[in-house]
Amino acid sequence: MPQKILVADTPDGDRRISAILPEHDLVFVRTLDQAQRALTRAQFALVLVGVHFDDSRMFDLVRALRSDEEHGEVPIVCVRGRPGFTAITTRTLEVTLKALAADEFLDLLHFGDDAAGNAALRAAVDRYLRG
Repeated sequence: MPQKILVADTPDGDRRISAILPEHDLVFVRTLDQAQRALTRAQFALVLVGVHFDDSRMFDLVRALRSDEEHGEVPIVCVRGRPGFTAITTRTLEVTLKALAADEFLDLLHFGDDAAGNAALRAAVDRYLRG
């Protein structure tokens, strides 16, 4: 069953996210302000946030969601879709996101950009949509 998902990321991630979740109603936003406006207009089953969202404001959006009474329980999956971080930086992201109560961090670079990789990512995201 299609569900509404807020995707807060840069435009370069749109194609991959659309390929991973083709059956869902994806609402793409580019800035923290756009994300907050979208959240006031609709209920979302999941929020996907890219590491590079709005000049690296991913933490700000996660923090805002978790402190919001209406959206505090919405699952948050954070993603990295392009190279540029070391293993130490990636681990730091994971620890910080856990401390902020994000549900999961998925490094899209660890999944092939093909049918098999996208199916594995879809399965990881589906865990949060079925709950």
